[in-house]
Amino acid sequence: MKAKEQVLAFLKDHPQEFTAQQLAGELKSDRTNISRYLNELTKSGDVKKIDGRPVKFQVIIKANEENITFENLIGRDDSLKSQIQKSKAAILYPPRGLHTIIFGETGTGKTMFAECMYHFAVSSKVLQSSAPFITFNCADYAQNPQLLFGHIFGVTKGAFTGAEETRDGLVAQADGGILFLDEIHRLPPEGQEMLFTFIDKGVYRPLGANEEQNASVQIIGATTETSASFLSTFNRRIPMQIELPPLRERSMDERLAIIKTFLQQEANRLNEEISIDKRSLLGFLLYPAEGNIGQLKRDLKLVCAKAFLHYQANDGHEKLMVTEEDLPLNVQKGLLYMKDVPDTLGPLMDNKNLYLNLKPGTEEVVWRQDPTKDMEVYHSITYKLDKLGRENLSEIDLERLISQDVDRYFENYVEELSHANIYREIISDDLWQLTNQLYEMAAKKLDRNYDEKVRFAFALHISSTIERIRAGQFISHPNLNEVRRKYSKEFQLAIEFSIQIEEAYNVEISMDEIGFITMFLTQDVQEKNAFQQKQVGVFVVMHGHSTASSMLETVQELLGTNAGVAFNMPLTMNTSEMYRQINYYLAQEKANYSEGIILLTDMGSPNNFGNLIYHEMGIRTRVISMASTMLVLESLRLATLGRSLEEIYHSVMTMFINMVQLEETPEKDEHKVIVVACFTGEGVSKRLNQVVSQIVDPKEFEIIQLQSLERESFKHRLDQLVTHKNIVAIVGTLEIQYQQIPFFPALNMFQREKIIEFQNFLGSDVALPQMAESLTQDFSAEIDTQKLFLQIDDALQNIRKSQAMIIENNVLQALLIHIAFLVDKIKKDEPRSAFKEVKYFHLQNQKLFEAVKNELQKISDNFEIRFNEDDLAYIVKTLLDNQIELGLHTV
Repeated sequence: MKAKEQVLAFLKDHPQEFTAQQLAGELKSDRTNISRYLNELTKSGDVKKIDGRPVKFQVIIKANEENITFENLIGRDDSLKSQIQKSKAAILYPPRGLHTIIFGETGTGKTMFAECMYHFAVSSKVLQSSAPFITFNCADYAQNPQLLFGHIFGVTKGAFTGAEETRDGLVAQADGGILFLDEIHRLPPEGQEMLFTFIDKGVYRPLGANEEQNASVQIIGATTETSASFLSTFNRRIPMQIELPPLRERSMDERLAIIKTFLQQEANRLNEEISIDKRSLLGFLLYPAEGNIGQLKRDLKLVCAKAFLHYQANDGHEKLMVTEEDLPLNVQKGLLYMKDVPDTLGPLMDNKNLYLNLKPGTEEVVWRQDPTKDMEVYHSITYKLDKLGRENLSEIDLERLISQDVDRYFENYVEELSHANIYREIISDDLWQLTNQLYEMAAKKLDRNYDEKVRFAFALHISSTIERIRAGQFISHPNLNEVRRKYSKEFQLAIEFSIQIEEAYNVEISMDEIGFITMFLTQDVQEKNAFQQKQVGVFVVMHGHSTASSMLETVQELLGTNAGVAFNMPLTMNTSEMYRQINYYLAQEKANYSEGIILLTDMGSPNNFGNLIYHEMGIRTRVISMASTMLVLESLRLATLGRSLEEIYHSVMTMFINMVQLEETPEKDEHKVIVVACFTGEGVSKRLNQVVSQIVDPKEFEIIQLQSLERESFKHRLDQLVTHKNIVAIVGTLEIQYQQIPFFPALNMFQREKIIEFQNFLGSDVALPQMAESLTQDFSAEIDTQKLFLQIDDALQNIRKSQAMIIENNVLQALLIHIAFLVDKIKKDEPRSAFKEVKYFHLQNQKLFEAVKNELQKISDNFEIRFNEDDLAYIVKTLLDNQIELGLHTV
């Protein structure tokens, strides 16, 4: 073994950190040679260099990709079971698998799930071990379609300015394997169309090329959007759709397993024991992680870094201790939910131990695409402790100084959460795009940086302004002349902004409005504080244990402010007690509310609090009832801008009226709706929702979960829903008679024969004639595709009913297409795939074989073909692999 290889082998056997001198002593070699080998290994990516005095080196532990499989996924037998079954069916579907799209919120693990699909394909021999898995984020070039297409499909020299050489695209690189397109919704319509051609025909044309090229690639896409974001033709061409659940919908068992797995990784990485106290563990189990698993891992990494800091700075610590004091504020708030879920937590917690201990050495489960995978934050702490220690600072100073650095280190992870879906739910895509264009221009002309929260606040302001202008309402700026004089550059740029906004939305923006736009270009910390010194107070009072606080927290996060006060009013609390609490709070803080209060309530007696506050405390108060998140958002936004009480009240009430008017004559959603109703608790309602979701086609049916304590309240909610939704069925625990809408008892959803009846009742609106017409050109001219598709559909429905099989409609559609192309192959006398051990398989599933054979006989006769035993075996296996087992014995 060469000397350099010996160094690497030693480091692999001893994963801790070494100086060159220490290694030279261990290996009994010259220090100069060891230093040279270490630098070469650092360049090759086998070893990492750790800054400090002296410099240290450590082997880079590379992930064993063979471990990245469905067998390692937490939730494989529970929340991800159905998704894994679908993905396996997509990989195994003959002849080359089904193109797939994975839906899920940010941080739900879409990339890792796609990697598991790839490794399953390799282990199942569907793909060769050398088959490529190519990943690409479509958002990287979303603003430049030409570069995007070139990146995916390749470029020929001279195709456009700057194309100085011919280069292969991702499709060519992925030939024979899988191409994973993350954020596939960022593909513009032209990009979707180019992808269609490739999906349909397996051919593509690089930019600037005259000839088409061939490739065999399975496409897996991932998106945080819904299928409605894509062209309808796009949805048809990607038949397998998989939705990953957000963390809030996964069980406590799974969340605990995720927490333990990550902490175990950190213990392995640091080669130190990590202990987390019970309350800290409860905080991580219960807090609402908006960024899902991604945020949970970032927050865990932060507390591990702080525990590591305490461990390094205090010699008395024997291990890394994660305690409640080190939890981020959002995680600490998770402890507020303890009383809501005592029954759920009981079985999870070991009451004999106050700490959960994780010792190093347990085999690591691999997390791929993990931004917290490396040791950088720990090395940074070690280096700074060493450096500051030499400057004779006290231990207290060291912890305080470095703790601030640790918090800053994680700010970039927090910023990732600013891209959460809630921004897109409030701001339209076109306005968000225009806002970013305007602020890019401002950044160049004013040489300033504007973060996303500032841009979001501006977009929200413009959205409100456009609505107000269209409603014929105008406001005057109180200090317009002073703004023009003091911020002349910004005012001129605001005029340019207004011109582009006018062109985009066909409105006329006054000078007063331009004055307000100017303020968004001049905001800095001092000006923000100046606004907040004297501003209208915003109080949110809602019935429920956490309704008000949750709504206000959402709004505060969006606006980047701590302003506003929330008062939660549990249903067990009487009105006088709620008013007493508000009165007591105002008695302590009266001086801060000289500008008045906007009081937002949901209903009932709190609407009377305004007059009481004014007469008792002398604080002017305006009340807005029937408040929503949007109204709280607008109230707080205007308050932080320094608007007056009356101005805020009239502006928000105008918004409310406009919202009501927009809702008076809504267009009905094209989806059919199944309402899942429950009067006995959220657990039963969720279970019903899960069952119904598995047995209907999400392309045709939307499932809406409603809960209520009594029938009349429930019917009132149905009254609101039926105005814009086409409700075709109600499934519930107690019978509801409402407008002739069919009702199905919950018990039916846990009895196989009743589920079959339910599916038969719903039927399917799949447009078979249109499907057949779109595929006609792919079949022999002698085949009547309309007739063929209808007969196959009849056969599959008869098989499903006669064999009492619960099969998802999208699986039946995929099988229908498979059989149709199989008929065409037989007509053309083309070779078909042989089925391994077909005789044995036939013998094992004789009843289903005969049913399939009998139902397909009509097709055999009408189209003068014969299905052989291999053909039937593939159809039988697809049905068996995709039938849904619902666990019908429990609710």
